[in-house]
Amino acid sequence: MTRPAPAACPDLLTAQVVPAADGIELVGDLFVPAGAPPFPAVLQITPHNARSLAGLGRIYALRGFLFLALDCRGRYRSSGDWEPRAQDQADGHAAIAWLAAHPLCNGRVGSRGHAYSGYNQLLAAIDAPGALQAMVVAMAPGDPFESVPFLGGAYDIRDLVRLLETTGRTGPDRGLEEDFGIGRFGADSPWVNPYSDDPVSPPEEDTDENWPVLEALRTSRPFSEIDRRLGLFQPQFRTWISHWRLDDYWRARSVGDRIDRIAAPTLFISGWWDAGSRGATAFFKSLREAGRDKLRLLIGPWDHALEAPNGRDLPEADASAIERAARRDELNDEFAWFDTYLRDLPAGPATSARATVFVTGVNRWLDFGDWPPRGTRETAFYLHGKGALRREAPVTEQGSSVYSFDPSDPTPFAPQCYRGQPGPFETASLAGARDDILVFEAPPRDRPLALVGEVSAVLHAEADVPDFDLCVKLADRYPDGRAIWLCDGVLRARFRDGWARPAPITPGRVHGYKVDLGHVAHLIRPGHAVRLEIASGALGRIDVNPNTGGDPATDTDRRPATIRLHHALACPSRALLPVCDDPRLAGEAVP
Repeated sequence: MTRPAPAACPDLLTAQVVPAADGIELVGDLFVPAGAPPFPAVLQITPHNARSLAGLGRIYALRGFLFLALDCRGRYRSSGDWEPRAQDQADGHAAIAWLAAHPLCNGRVGSRGHAYSGYNQLLAAIDAPGALQAMVVAMAPGDPFESVPFLGGAYDIRDLVRLLETTGRTGPDRGLEEDFGIGRFGADSPWVNPYSDDPVSPPEEDTDENWPVLEALRTSRPFSEIDRRLGLFQPQFRTWISHWRLDDYWRARSVGDRIDRIAAPTLFISGWWDAGSRGATAFFKSLREAGRDKLRLLIGPWDHALEAPNGRDLPEADASAIERAARRDELNDEFAWFDTYLRDLPAGPATSARATVFVTGVNRWLDFGDWPPRGTRETAFYLHGKGALRREAPVTEQGSSVYSFDPSDPTPFAPQCYRGQPGPFETASLAGARDDILVFEAPPRDRPLALVGEVSAVLHAEADVPDFDLCVKLADRYPDGRAIWLCDGVLRARFRDGWARPAPITPGRVHGYKVDLGHVAHLIRPGHAVRLEIASGALGRIDVNPNTGGDPATDTDRRPATIRLHHALACPSRALLPVCDDPRLAGEAVP
């Protein structure tokens, strides 16, 4: 959402120094409202230049909030060395305490942020000072191995791009951007959203042919050297890829099992076309299970920058409806949340619903009492021979489908270059052009099918290599033949028994795998069909698995793989879809 920035705010205190617990100086700017203090305060800590938040700080000040925009340690004006996630909990605690004790503050503090600044809030909220009384967490990734930096055990390429753009104390210089195609959407880029501290998508005309990351993924071995192939040395990437399983390093940098130690009321904001969006629902559900009641979930028709996605693959009516709905200003929801929990104002429509989501397919905003909504049933759609997907379980003793995967020619994630961002792209043309993608499709619907909630797939497979990936997409196949991506998931086979217990598979032996596909809120309309696509590569989304079972950071070998997917009576591979019986959707009249 693009907004004109106010020309000025009542007052601005620059270069404010917040001492961290170990003596490091964190530096930021404090935007001060007009009127008589004290005021409630809102904090944002960013690695992407706190000065880029000036427009947002002015808006907050005009709304009567103190706003502190603070640089992460080791970034821009703050001293120390930046190691992502390592000091965010302690530094967040120091900033909350400093702001609460400020003479202009009334002792009530909220935090907000986007992407990295969303996740670092959650870390800071663990055992936080009591002054932290509300959070707005937007587009935050989930925990490692479930979202970023490892998605289903595979390395998420979006994370590599983000790290390359935050190499050193400031953003990358112009030469790196022009020579290597990185830094295109860093804090100093002309494509920055001034109301977000996180990069936005590159211009539409960029294609995979002029994105060097893809070529480096195809050709770079070992994977740990890909940063040098792109002209940079990225120490965080090298450290992270060396910790390719869940260990104490990641436990210390994760929300994970500590989420029950978060008490602040939290609004989670996400978008259907943000590749890291699954953190919102995962953390929301975990906090609900921990007994937290003051929570809200907002999922809109947005990409990572809270803008409408590129809808070129959609019918014009769907693309137009999404573009109109994306104009909802989520900042109003944010202010309503802080008004409720920092000012004790009565909850209004913007804070009363537990979950507000934009349901694609029917293209409407709907409120739900929880997430997943009550009345949602996990329903199996079984894989059958000849690419069939049915509600009925298989009855035959034998049944399987075979495909291959060549690490030297990895399966692309999308037909066009979405740089790991899952816009509403068309998958049928890609599947039709490749022989390394299996397609399973249900019959066209004769009535609407509402899918609202979490999606997964249970697959039974064997391979002739020690390791391989299962990359699964759920799509809506339109009557004209196009298939539009809804959600996807990845599981690296070695992690079938857990992120901390990787183990090679036994070639020729059938193993069971459960693949998390994230979440969805979508109406399959009459004449449309549910479609499942399965492959072992997603070039541009994850790293390329060499299939050797060796160290993914240092291995230089590659092995082609043959994968057999079983769908027989004893091995019923299936998609588990959240069928929602909400009467607002079940009886929806659609074209």
